[in-house]
Amino acid sequence: MLRTILGVVLGAIVAVIVVGVVEGVGHTIFPPPPGVSLTDPAQMATVMSRITFPAKIAVLLAWVLGTLAGASAGDVIAGRRAWAGRIVTLVVLALSIFNMITIPHPVWFMIAAVLGILAAGALADRAFGKPRTA
Repeated sequence: MLRTILGVVLGAIVAVIVVGVVEGVGHTIFPPPPGVSLTDPAQMATVMSRITFPAKIAVLLAWVLGTLAGASAGDVIAGRRAWAGRIVTLVVLALSIFNMITIPHPVWFMIAAVLGILAAGALADRAFGKPRTA
């Protein structure tokens, strides 16, 4: 049980780090409009309507890769117990939904985010969630 809890905690940390790094790279490649504070939710609402499609894809990619990395790490740390990765997936999904509620996102993005996060969690589950039999 302790190993599963450790897997969940460390998996969530890995997910947050990967999301932050990939979003940081995305913001470097596709910078927000000049003079916009990324920490102000009111400004972020207007930014979402003005940023380019590739910039939105970069955020989506960050969430999916973060889920994949975090859920995979959680499963491996927990001794290949799939529950650790599943919980990490749900944590990332909950944080993403909170983000989408706080900052308006296009409907296509919200659908793609939920499906992408769930698919990444399922992939991690399949790859690292249970011991393989020979």
